[in-house]
Amino acid sequence: MTERKEIRLAGLGGQGVVLAGVLLGEAAVEQGLYAAGSNSYGAQARGGGARADLVLDGQQIDYPHVQQPDLVVAMSQGAYDTYASGVAEGGKVLFDSGLVEPKAPHDRYGAKVTAMALEEFQNRQVANVIWVGLVAGVTGWFQTEVLERTLVRLVPERFAELNKAALAKGLDMGRAWEVA
Repeated sequence: MTERKEIRLAGLGGQGVVLAGVLLGEAAVEQGLYAAGSNSYGAQARGGGARADLVLDGQQIDYPHVQQPDLVVAMSQGAYDTYASGVAEGGKVLFDSGLVEPKAPHDRYGAKVTAMALEEFQNRQVANVIWVGLVAGVTGWFQTEVLERTLVRLVPERFAELNKAALAKGLDMGRAWEVA
């Protein structure tokens, strides 16, 4: 990656939005990229709005805030309604089709990620890691090995294998979409 890329992950508190942003940001830095991230969440830890913004670049970042994201991940209807229309021209919107009713069909890609986390992994909490894999698979901006190492470093050891499987699922799905 040689040019600035902006990612906005958004959903509800408790969905792991902030952790997903941290995983992507730390993996980018380990790959030799510059990364700047910021997080925001509502007054309620669970159920309020949550957002993780990430700016990536091959050179030093002069303005560390997302202005027009190249990629928006909407994990809730409120996140979709608030942020999908702000995606950059040619940008993509990924959304949880089990939780979000999209307003515009073009350049928007849905998957029932939360339902998949429950059905395939019996754990709703790995949905955010599936999203990390989807982002990496769709964009090609992240190296699989680096994401795995970052994931193992940041999640409790007892959940490492579960999260690695969720990451692999997301990567496979994202690569199949070929939307970047």
